[in-house]
Amino acid sequence: MRPHNFSLMLFGALALGFVIGIQAAAEPGGDASKGKPIYEKNCLLCHGPQGRGDGPMGRSLSPPATNFSSPESMRKTDAELLKVIHEGHSDTAMAAWKGSLSEQDFQDLLAYVRQLSRGLDKGKS
Repeated sequence: MRPHNFSLMLFGALALGFVIGIQAAAEPGGDASKGKPIYEKNCLLCHGPQGRGDGPMGRSLSPPATNFSSPESMRKTDAELLKVIHEGHSDTAMAAWKGSLSEQDFQDLLAYVRQLSRGLDKGKS
């Protein structure tokens, strides 16, 4: 095998490994089925059953609760969403949940919120 061909093969293998690594890192480490009851207990009142910000309290808030299926919300990274769940959001009614939920609960909740944002769960029990 010529050195040039070996270099191309090595580069291709490294690039493929990098892409696979990024894809794995992009997937949340949570279980949406475990996140759903957490969402229903702690988030539904404001964000609504489908995550559209239209829960019984969400409509009356100023600013209104976040609609997870909005383009703005869907552009947020998992890290950005987790930060808001952990720390709350100033100038809104979004409370900080840090200390109230385990780290696994946060991951499970994030997985469920992402599922809602893609319209994969209609929020019905």
